[in-house]
Amino acid sequence: MSDDPDRVWPTGLTIAESEDLHRQLIDGTRVFGAISIVAHILTAAFTPWLG
Repeated sequence: MSDDPDRVWPTGLTIAESEDLHRQLIDGTRVFGAISIVAHILTAAFTPWLG
């Protein structure tokens, strides 16, 4: 990796690649969060021992 100045240690990714990966990670976290919120709401709504 030392021969390519565009790649960053320790990942070996370029700045653009790392920004793209970070964007995808954030989007995936948002989707996971939305699904988990819906699941918690449905669980609270349909749990028989809370009502």
